[in-house]
Amino acid sequence: MREAVHSGVTAKVPASIANLGPGFDVHSIALQKPSIEVTLAKDTSGSVTIHAIGQFRQEVTTNPEFHAGARALRNLHKLFGVAASYALQIRVDIPPRKGLGLSGAEAVGAVLCANQIFKLGLDMPSVARIAATAEPSHHMDNVAASALGGFNIISRTSVEEQQITTYRPPIDLGVALVVPNIEKASTEATRQSLPETVSREQYVSCMGYISKISAAFVSCDVNAIIETLPWDPTFEPARAEAGCYGKGVNAQFLREEKKMLLKEFHVAETISGAGPSRALWYSISENRRLRRKRHESLIDSAIERVSTRLRLLGHDVQQVFVTKPSIEGATITASKGRE
Repeated sequence: MREAVHSGVTAKVPASIANLGPGFDVHSIALQKPSIEVTLAKDTSGSVTIHAIGQFRQEVTTNPEFHAGARALRNLHKLFGVAASYALQIRVDIPPRKGLGLSGAEAVGAVLCANQIFKLGLDMPSVARIAATAEPSHHMDNVAASALGGFNIISRTSVEEQQITTYRPPIDLGVALVVPNIEKASTEATRQSLPETVSREQYVSCMGYISKISAAFVSCDVNAIIETLPWDPTFEPARAEAGCYGKGVNAQFLREEKKMLLKEFHVAETISGAGPSRALWYSISENRRLRRKRHESLIDSAIERVSTRLRLLGHDVQQVFVTKPSIEGATITASKGRE
């Protein structure tokens, strides 16, 4: 059993957007806001306790059997023999079940804090890999972004063999998150609506979009990102048809909305993760320039248009975050010495 070097550690962990249109389980990006704060402390009582504070504390589980942070710590215990008795506190300021990577952030924060407490010497990709064991199918997109920051490409040959490549996102890229009050099933449940196989035509189309999006992020071509990001030929339409994004939001509704936003506001819309939140991508400099010229903000107009369309379907907008991709991932913010 490894001995604790610190009695308690706190980490800040950013929210994330996974999939990025057609990049299902491949692309992800960290956000400057919202975020959570995770505190892990050793406990000599032999028990595991989870305490939730923050804006969404009433909406998350504190049952260690189901909490993503606790699941990740159980797997860490199996790997390294670290203490299985602890107190975990989460300041929950990422809306749960809205496609913004809360469970991945919880798992990353718990593993990062344990890494510091027990001086395990894990690098950040290893933190992400262990955190991913708490995610459905061990998918690494959300946890990679929350751990490493930036824009991430996940390549995998198997569940055990997954590589993360991280790039600095364009500084001119902004994103607004429209979070509706739509209740959705878990990410694991929404994955059941996805097709097991795709046609050759869909595969070729998807690969073309993914390749262009990857190249656009690497070259910081914001215009190419905006024009390519919305077009997922497979996974978003399947989830939309299955009702994962809310009543009335079928594949046709979504495609028409994407076309309208791109044409009228030069804003790209994607569903954030498994939904139901909408991510609206835009050029910060273009938005600033046109706001001075026209006395209106393109992104504000796009947010209002999406919100209005949701309200017409009977859905309210719970929250809006206007933010940017984050170059930073999870960071330790405080440590207490040995007791």
